[in-house]
Amino acid sequence: MDEIELLVEETFKHFNHHFSEEEMSQGELVFHYDEPQDELPEEPGVLYHVQKSTSIFVIRTYVSKNIREDYQQILKSPEDYPSLRLLEGAGNDVDKRLRFFLVENPFQAEIIHDQLNNRRFPIHEEMMCNISDPGFSWWLTSKGEGFQLSFTMSVASSDTTVKLGPLGDQQLALKNFRKLENIMTDAGLSLNIQNEMSRVQFAEGEEFLMEELKDLFHYGVVSDSMKDLFKLLSKSVSDHSTLEMSWFYLQELAAMRRFWIQIQYDLSDS
Repeated sequence: MDEIELLVEETFKHFNHHFSEEEMSQGELVFHYDEPQDELPEEPGVLYHVQKSTSIFVIRTYVSKNIREDYQQILKSPEDYPSLRLLEGAGNDVDKRLRFFLVENPFQAEIIHDQLNNRRFPIHEEMMCNISDPGFSWWLTSKGEGFQLSFTMSVASSDTTVKLGPLGDQQLALKNFRKLENIMTDAGLSLNIQNEMSRVQFAEGEEFLMEELKDLFHYGVVSDSMKDLFKLLSKSVSDHSTLEMSWFYLQELAAMRRFWIQIQYDLSDS
């Protein structure tokens, strides 16, 4: 048994222990905002303001390399950051409107900003989507031992379908999923990804790998086991650039998903 096979066996054996439903609850993925300013993390992230009306909401974002420093500066002079629109509306509760989301590196914050800043989203997307207006979200539906990712609600019809939010461009996703499938199969791991119109079927593969990918999309989590797998792959593949691109793309998807979970939390809390 080689290193990759051993990792697959051991990881799946302990998977439920390390990623139980309680540990993956939405609340534990969201930061609380009542921390003193001098205790905020000095890490990169996104500072943002969600403006909500009856039927839509708009996300105003600001890329930060140091959350604590920028948070304090914005609260001190919110008029110097007009793109965040913190002074619009009644009241002076700027500190309640300004929120933050941590990322592993500034590049992830840039991606979130580029894809979501100043975009308007319907609060009840499910009630508005149809063939002519398919919506903005990705959707995940479990399919036996595999799962389906849909890029429009029109092909996501199961009662068990979960809305993932706007995770990115469909064509870019298809390109990166093909790379991921090739990487895994070249390393001797089973992974079958079928591209269809407006959806992708993760039809079959190593049980461990399918569960890891499903949790990445569902919860925005890239586990230590997945990190270990990519480290082992780096020792066995010749094309390290493709491996790195695939790894960074999975990290990007995870960050986008976690941010959207936090946005949904903010909307329900407002």
